[in-house]
Amino acid sequence: ASAKKKSGRGKKIAIGVVAVVLVALIGCGWIGEDKHIPSLLATPDVKLVALCDIRREKAERLVELFQLENVAVYTDYHEMLKDPDIDIVHIAVPNILHCQLTCDALEAGKHVLCEKPMATTKAECEKMIETAKRMDRKLTIGYQWRYRPEALKVKAICDSGKLGDIYYAKANATRYRGVPAWGDYLNGKNGGGVYIDGVPHALDLTLWAMNNYEPASVKANLYDKMKDRPEGCIWGGWDQEEFQVEDSGFAIVTMKNGATIYIEASWSLNMLGEDMKTTLCGTEAGLDMQGDHQVRINGIAYGKPYVTALDTSDPMPPFSLKSMAPGLAEVRNFVDAIRGKQEVFVKPEQALVVTQIIEGVYQSAKTGKEVFF
Repeated sequence: ASAKKKSGRGKKIAIGVVAVVLVALIGCGWIGEDKHIPSLLATPDVKLVALCDIRREKAERLVELFQLENVAVYTDYHEMLKDPDIDIVHIAVPNILHCQLTCDALEAGKHVLCEKPMATTKAECEKMIETAKRMDRKLTIGYQWRYRPEALKVKAICDSGKLGDIYYAKANATRYRGVPAWGDYLNGKNGGGVYIDGVPHALDLTLWAMNNYEPASVKANLYDKMKDRPEGCIWGGWDQEEFQVEDSGFAIVTMKNGATIYIEASWSLNMLGEDMKTTLCGTEAGLDMQGDHQVRINGIAYGKPYVTALDTSDPMPPFSLKSMAPGLAEVRNFVDAIRGKQEVFVKPEQALVVTQIIEGVYQSAKTGKEVFF
């Protein structure tokens, strides 16, 4: 209550005939700093009114960094959720907390944008979806990389039918030397290693492009071969005793229609990395993503093989924040969705399948057996 009084924001204002949407952020780590706050501040009909983190100094640091005015700071998200004026809550906390905080926010009558992955188990995802439906609130998951121009081009090509029947795909989430050696990424408190951190975006992109959300089974192997080899890591070294999760893993997913998805993931692998990309092979043509903004299509035309490279980069001069920057587009879509102007771009039912497959990967690696869904 005291935090609300100090905010001094008063009643909601309107821009033209559109009321400003009030948003709160739970979790003031790097993803909040790099993605959520800049995107919210760049959206004209949105106002960030509250920050919450169990470490108050982290929230206060962001208030100072972004020179935020009239923003309440909380250390208890339950107190923050009592504010009836908050419309949307962004959740950017460790993965194992996604389900509980999302459901609590939905129960408080808030719409929720939860960071990826949706949760750590399919059952948790189902609980989140059920709560959103029961409370008649919107729920979406932070798979913002769908908004990259090359990803949108890949989706358009697949939807056009140009590839034909897509029966093989590869989800790439590999880095040459890119171990996140901070926070809880390595100690297991985040729900796992590279498969809970790096794979979700690549797998989401692949399933979305194929428009196939019906997995039949998965067989996987996970490794921690590089945990005692910090040399050359772009983010520095780590305490080897703290490294309790997998640094790489490889999985074969069989879909119900017979299609195969190969997942290739690593934080540290002696192979040139292909982070957050997809390769798709169909009966008519195939495509892959080559570097930033590059999509390459291959096939047969007039009896001869062809390869066409498409540059999807913005032809406009570079700006610090473009109109379709992924995080900004994510905020714009969700605000418009709660106003009934368009559908939620990342549907929670789709995000559930990403978590379901990743949960199956961990089960398969643990038991050494194929997991059937």
